[in-house]
Amino acid sequence: MKKLLIATIALLSLNTLADSSVGCGLGSLIWKKNSIVSALFRATTNASFSSQLFGITTGTSGCTQHSIVKRDMAPVYYAEANMENLRMEMAMGEGEYLEAFAATLGCEMSDQKLFNDVTKSQYETIFKADTTTPAKMLNNVKSVINQNATLKNTCEYAVI
Repeated sequence: MKKLLIATIALLSLNTLADSSVGCGLGSLIWKKNSIVSALFRATTNASFSSQLFGITTGTSGCTQHSIVKRDMAPVYYAEANMENLRMEMAMGEGEYLEAFAATLGCEMSDQKLFNDVTKSQYETIFKADTTTPAKMLNNVKSVINQNATLKNTCEYAVI
């Protein structure tokens, strides 16, 4: 009887946590009622489909995208969306796409000319082949930045 009483008290106290215990994900979209039973269903649904992890990473399913994911992925997304413009502007050593790319890497505005000059002088290293992917190009740019003492210290996302 004592165990039943403790279990009941525990369940009742958990019911007050049910409002925020599962947070977001597919389970939270399906099971909206705030109760211990719906919290259990939310958690089970989220675990079954990994929807909470996906939602936090992408900012979907009622989740807020984690700031670490947003910031770290900005250079990747930008490189993928603007690859050809970046290829052209790195070859020229200037341009608005190149300036914005430096910003996504967290480079200081005062070092923009240096960033432009370094990417121009290291163009062959950055684009080793015509088939260089955006991800490979980004890694090559980070490597080039890390070889420059000034940019290594002023570009936030340069470290690989």
